[in-house]
Amino acid sequence: MKIIRGIAVSGGIGMGTAFLFTSNPPELKKVKIPESNVETEKERLSKVIASTRKELTDLQVKISKFLGNEFGDFLEVQIQTLSDPALLSICHRNIGDSYSAEYSFSKAISEIAKPLLDSKVGLFKERLADIEDVTNRVLRNLLSLPSVSIIDVPKDSIVLAHTIPPSEIVLLDSRKVNGLATEIGGRTSHIAIIAKALEIPAVLGVEHLLDNMKNDEPVVVDAQRGQVILAPTSRRIQMYSQEIKAYKERRKSLITKKPPQTVITRDEHKIDVSANIELTSEIYALERYGANGVGLFRTEYLFLTKRRFPTEEEQYRIYSEAAMQLKPHPLIIRTLDIGGDKVFPGYEEANPFLGWRAVRFLFDNEEIFLDQLRAIVRASAHGSVKIMFPMISSLSEIRFARRLLDSAKEQLRDRGQRFDPEMEVGIMVEIPSAALLADRLTEHVDFFSIGTNDLTQYTLAVDRGNEKISALFSHYHPAVLQLIRRVIGAGHKAHIWVGVCGEMAAEPLGIPLLVGMGVDELSMTPCAVPFACKIIRGVRVDELRKIVSKVMEYSTATDVVRYLRRKLSRTYPDLAKLFLERKNVCYL
Repeated sequence: MKIIRGIAVSGGIGMGTAFLFTSNPPELKKVKIPESNVETEKERLSKVIASTRKELTDLQVKISKFLGNEFGDFLEVQIQTLSDPALLSICHRNIGDSYSAEYSFSKAISEIAKPLLDSKVGLFKERLADIEDVTNRVLRNLLSLPSVSIIDVPKDSIVLAHTIPPSEIVLLDSRKVNGLATEIGGRTSHIAIIAKALEIPAVLGVEHLLDNMKNDEPVVVDAQRGQVILAPTSRRIQMYSQEIKAYKERRKSLITKKPPQTVITRDEHKIDVSANIELTSEIYALERYGANGVGLFRTEYLFLTKRRFPTEEEQYRIYSEAAMQLKPHPLIIRTLDIGGDKVFPGYEEANPFLGWRAVRFLFDNEEIFLDQLRAIVRASAHGSVKIMFPMISSLSEIRFARRLLDSAKEQLRDRGQRFDPEMEVGIMVEIPSAALLADRLTEHVDFFSIGTNDLTQYTLAVDRGNEKISALFSHYHPAVLQLIRRVIGAGHKAHIWVGVCGEMAAEPLGIPLLVGMGVDELSMTPCAVPFACKIIRGVRVDELRKIVSKVMEYSTATDVVRYLRRKLSRTYPDLAKLFLERKNVCYL
């Protein structure tokens, strides 16, 4: 048995047999052609490029129809590459030097891709995957070679690959694939985005994954712990089999398959339970899991799928479609949160978590910001849309963002375009300065949404992605809890509602703690919703308030967690098993 670590990007555990996916380029030789064949060779290449572009366009339309426009957008870079007249010009120049169409195309692509190869920026490497993918497709068509596709994967497979190109990842069938792992890729890669949307357990960035691996060997992808287990022992297989069985049974018992319902505690306190999503294709899961709308729509993933900044019209189409699908339930759209672990080409920096991030970037790029603001405001005419600004650290930032929002509305009025003039405006509270000033920010917003992931990271100065110090990261640190309680109190004093959209909102101990603090809304990954609803319906706010008061007396996160497990298990014995879980059942 061999255990290799990587980056867990999509929760769950998958067990099955290895399916090694390879998309190696065809072998090429430097072939010279007679001068008399030059024009014929140019024509042959032009026809193949045109037919390949049509092949990709047809595939994009098909994928968009069945999976959503964002999935189809993964192929846009490839289509644009083949539509670039500069590429054909370079190819024709190479053929003019008496080289074959295959070699000329490969040489031209290498010339275009060189800056990407030299770059260390993740998003550039994502585009390199696009270029490698389209290159292989054109070369196979030129050489009349059969295509290799992930669509042929057998049932109960674990897909292992160096990488999976965009035109293949969109063909993944979650009914056949139990899990996947790749040697390259990160949390914002096209592989991660689609694995999360399809709820396929995935671990990426696994070094030496394919070393000595063979097809049909047993593999476990543990996306809870960020591990890939090759040739697992019988004891390890038995352990995971039991864990997967328990997971499926509990998930099945929690899934409602009913329209969103009001969630009320045993002493009649209403809590809105919403979902966090990245793509409109995830909206189908809201009814399946019973979520009451979307509490966080992360728009940066729309930008990542296109590898560029989408236009106002492109964004409007997506936001309005989501609003109409969700109506009458709310859709809270967060403006672009570029930076952190979501770095775009040309905007990379040494410390992105503390740098030119989110509204800081947008304030310096007003046209990009205004495009998005107009698109969101226009979408408000089609449903219950709310807008939320991330990474706010001061009152001046709220004022500036609202001035730009007012400007966007004025532009829409001049165009005669409809929108909801009463659309609610809120902010993410994820920086300690905003939490400390919460009572002064309330008069400028309609709601707060606490991002516990970043609030914890910035309060404790702990990068949770750094394994050396990840043990120091805890939502239950007394300093973090005091800030959360302060924000909720300030919001209620000013009669605005307060939600939580970080991981703490879906944690077994976090749910009752936040409800006891008086939170109005919890937003989480869709599959976590039934779990949260079960806990909320089984507790009493009056009892939880006493527990919160006691929690605030502790000085360490360890003491807080120990007390919560003991006290909650005794107070609610029917929920005791859930409180003893370290994670929400959705993440097992």
